[in-house]
Amino acid sequence: MTPPGLSLRLRISLVAAAVIAVFFLLTATLLERAFRENAEDAVATRLDAQLLLLMGIVEVSGPGQLQFPDVLPEARLSLPGGGLYARVLDGAGETLWRSPSALGTPLREWRDQGFFERGMTVQWELPDQVFPLTFQVLEERDAFAAQMERYRRTLWGALGLLTVLLIAGQALALGFWGLRPLRRVRADLEALRQGENRRLGGPYPREIQTLTDSINALLEFERDRLQRQQHALADLAHSLKTPLSALRLGLEGGEPDRPELLLQVERMQGMIQHELNQAQRLGPSPFQPPVVLAPVIERTCAALRRVAGQHGVELVAVLGRECTLRMETGALFELLGNVLDNAIRHARSRVRVSLACDRRSLELCVDDDGPGIAEPDREAVLRRGTRRDTRLGGQGLGLHIADTLVRDHGGELRIERAPELGGARIRMTFTPS
Repeated sequence: MTPPGLSLRLRISLVAAAVIAVFFLLTATLLERAFRENAEDAVATRLDAQLLLLMGIVEVSGPGQLQFPDVLPEARLSLPGGGLYARVLDGAGETLWRSPSALGTPLREWRDQGFFERGMTVQWELPDQVFPLTFQVLEERDAFAAQMERYRRTLWGALGLLTVLLIAGQALALGFWGLRPLRRVRADLEALRQGENRRLGGPYPREIQTLTDSINALLEFERDRLQRQQHALADLAHSLKTPLSALRLGLEGGEPDRPELLLQVERMQGMIQHELNQAQRLGPSPFQPPVVLAPVIERTCAALRRVAGQHGVELVAVLGRECTLRMETGALFELLGNVLDNAIRHARSRVRVSLACDRRSLELCVDDDGPGIAEPDREAVLRRGTRRDTRLGGQGLGLHIADTLVRDHGGELRIERAPELGGARIRMTFTPS
């Protein structure tokens, strides 16, 4: 026995958990990157503003002669080790001024990974000369790193908690609501197995309804099979009573009447064959593929042309090549054989088979040029054992079998007058496959 695999609930839960986890991982990474980039842009903007502010408050009287006010606009520039540092360089790169915050603080040539750095070189103009001045501002990264760490902990903590809540929520929703239709299908199947129901009731969600409809179709098909077999056995037992009694009386009555005994045996064989065919005619299986009708009709006509020739009858076929129907080939041969045999026996010289179809209907007609069937007799000849003309032989089963086959496959058989040949028309209409 093949061991059971992972449950459907577990499979869906694992897939959903993986998708949620990957989604929040990517979300957290992108949000952290976006926050870092925005924070760095804010620092750069702030340092640029400090540079412009320094340029605005400095007094320059000549090269190397710079004067800043005692109280700088930014307090951190006045506090030693305040984290914000500034200086001014001349054209040769010599330091002309540095902020009080830089006193006693090694800044490693003002360039280091531990600092944010912004600089700007301008051509300073005096009435009698022009010379370059470079303004530089540095800010330590410690405060920025601490800010990023706080944001990272908050972000990952919140998203982690949200991930756990979402996974738990989807597991609960899946267990109590999402898979409820499957649990109902299982309960309905168990009720079906116990004989409490005859079919899966529903309604179910669209994705499950297709499956349950197929199961119901299969159940109906098998139930119909069993019912037909039971009816066939009962009908056979009932039908054989009379010919068996006649046989017994004939054998017990002294000298047997051989022709009468043969007649009764022939009747019994016909009844047995009829009931066997009746038991096998189950209509279209829910899994029966459509059959292209034209080749089957052509093979049937080819097989019957010799018989038709013996009766002096021409058998012709005019067939649509694309028409299909959900019917077993054996049932189709039986249907055509019964209708064509009946037409050949009653025709004078011509039998015509026609097949046409469109999106809405499929029509199969068998016309002959015989005497036709009077309208009052048309319903009667479709009943089992009814023969309109006893001179032509037969047991009165052909049209009854054909009518049963047509109805079993969702169609309708009607007897009319053939418009061109003038005899009988057997018109069979179906819904196309």
